[in-house]
Amino acid sequence: MYTNFSVALAACFAVATTSAVFAANPTGDDTFDPANATPEELTVTAVPLADFLQPTQVLSGDELALKIEPTLGETLANELGVSSSYFGPVASRPIIRGLSGSRVTMLSDSASALDVSDVSPDHAVAIEVLLADQVEIIRGPASLLYGSTAAGGIVNIVDSRIPKDPSEQAVAGAIEVRGDTAAEERGLVGRLDGGSGAFAWHLDGFTRETENVDIPGFATADPAERSPEEQSGTLANSYSETEGYAGGLSWVGSRGYLGASVSVYESTYGLPGPAEEEEGGEPEPELFEGPFLDMEQVRTDVRGEYGFVGGALESARFVLGANDYQHKEVEPSGEVATTFDNQQYQLRLEAVHRPLAGLKGAFGIQLDDRDFSAVGAEAFVTPTKTNAVGVFVLEEADFDWGQLQFGARAEDLEHDNATLAKYSNLAWSFSAGASINAGLDSELIANLSLTQRNPNSEELYSDGAHIATRQFEIGLLAVPGGNATTEDAANIELGWRRQQGDILWDVAVYYYDFTDYIYQDLTGAVDDGLPVAIYTQDDADFIGAEAAVTVPLWSRTKLDNNLRLFGDTVKAELSNGDKLPRIPPWRLGANFDFGRANWNAGLDVIYYAKQDDISSFNTDAYTMVNASLLYKIPAGATEWELFVRGTNLADEEARKSTSSIAAYAPLPGRSLHVGARLGF
Repeated sequence: MYTNFSVALAACFAVATTSAVFAANPTGDDTFDPANATPEELTVTAVPLADFLQPTQVLSGDELALKIEPTLGETLANELGVSSSYFGPVASRPIIRGLSGSRVTMLSDSASALDVSDVSPDHAVAIEVLLADQVEIIRGPASLLYGSTAAGGIVNIVDSRIPKDPSEQAVAGAIEVRGDTAAEERGLVGRLDGGSGAFAWHLDGFTRETENVDIPGFATADPAERSPEEQSGTLANSYSETEGYAGGLSWVGSRGYLGASVSVYESTYGLPGPAEEEEGGEPEPELFEGPFLDMEQVRTDVRGEYGFVGGALESARFVLGANDYQHKEVEPSGEVATTFDNQQYQLRLEAVHRPLAGLKGAFGIQLDDRDFSAVGAEAFVTPTKTNAVGVFVLEEADFDWGQLQFGARAEDLEHDNATLAKYSNLAWSFSAGASINAGLDSELIANLSLTQRNPNSEELYSDGAHIATRQFEIGLLAVPGGNATTEDAANIELGWRRQQGDILWDVAVYYYDFTDYIYQDLTGAVDDGLPVAIYTQDDADFIGAEAAVTVPLWSRTKLDNNLRLFGDTVKAELSNGDKLPRIPPWRLGANFDFGRANWNAGLDVIYYAKQDDISSFNTDAYTMVNASLLYKIPAGATEWELFVRGTNLADEEARKSTSSIAAYAPLPGRSLHVGARLGF
């Protein structure tokens, strides 16, 4: 059913796009006549429209350079409304407004990450943040462009692996070295960009190693659970070795580009957490500190975009990503417990149309195909084939009073499992947003969305011991007589923004009403020596607020400076009043930054409240103090950037309530990060 429908729909889209191309350019070549039209500048981001209403945060330039951590989750963890899953210093995924896993879509330059980081907190995101040009956090109606799994939002990591513009130099590049004291990180990353005429190319590579992370105190929170061998000051089995490389080539014309890239990402890292108890017999000799994960992903990406002259379409683009992903979960004895394989591709075709009846917008189709398997003595998910096809539209209109935006998506998905029942369902999602001019240089924002999310294969078919999470996990359809349906969410958000000279205000409140919310319920039972966690569906409510104000403390004529005060909170519970697991606490923070053109410095102080309003491990309050300094030294055609950053300067023992191993893995202690970057 899916194959015929998806091929037919893709063919219709391709025919329509090709017809429009040759209608605008009958010769089929790349000639351009300036007497008839002016070529339009094409901007490629996660959202094809230049204007969009959803709350958006962007990290780039110096700000991104100073905030980069080994994981994407920790890089973004201090952004407004964002926390992280933290499964040690290598596996950490962003959590947005308390929503995690498949509810937050990860994109690599507008294409799916194609990894399995959304299905278990111990799986790392297979994207290297050191190579990012910018990181975008997107919420609101435009998130429907990328799937019904984006109820929490989208995180898009923008890179230059497929060049989209002609090269300004024959060869340009950068090389960076960095390290820190808490994990003894040694990192090296480099990139080269260049081109000639219509061709542009890109090469990059990186390597990073860390030792076991230094922590204040013991890793295990409860003294009664600590083994006699546990040592204070070190998070055992938290080491890592990660490396990767990529190359890309593009042809760039006056109205668009066509390019491709191949990238490799490899990582081996320990899985911190409680030691697994032996059940009788002689224990196997341990060759390693604990279980570890060995990952490799090879992916190929092809992208193209074309800007039309005249006609109904303004531009069209396609994005194709395909991967070969494997990771092994290995016992301390060296025995491979489980091998995960994920063969997946995603194809997106989308077009932006010119204004029609006062509306401008985008529409398209997305095809997904995934073969997933977990094989081995401790395999807890049987092989599953997943196919999905989605169609979407996003429109916006401008009025004297403001702007209106609305979108819709239909996504037909099928999971075909080797041993358990097939799951098939059509998910519908709708979203609308309005921006209203409120006077006094301010605007009111209102977003409303109704989304449906189909459960992923792990939520449906898990049935066994999962070595990494130290749980015996049982899926929705693995229970005798089990049933599964879509997770439905109704979300409303109200916000206010104001720019009063140099003073910026941003306030938002939101409410999510979930029907059949999917979560892991820790039953209290034990199977195979592990606590039993059953995937369950029940109604749930999320309510929260975010606020930030940015103000200069003194005149900026001699020294740029900003003081930013912010806070956020989210409360989540089931409709019967029971608490949900792994919800972030409320927090308050202050960021102060100052500097000039060639240097800047910053100080962050963030207070995290005690979190005892959840069903998982309760965490104590803590305060994080961080400071940073970046200095630039121009040297002819090159420029040096030197940076130093101190994190957790008070050496606080801090545990994240959003972490599934919070009871066994506190955050790193005091650390000094240093690095140098040469651009040429």
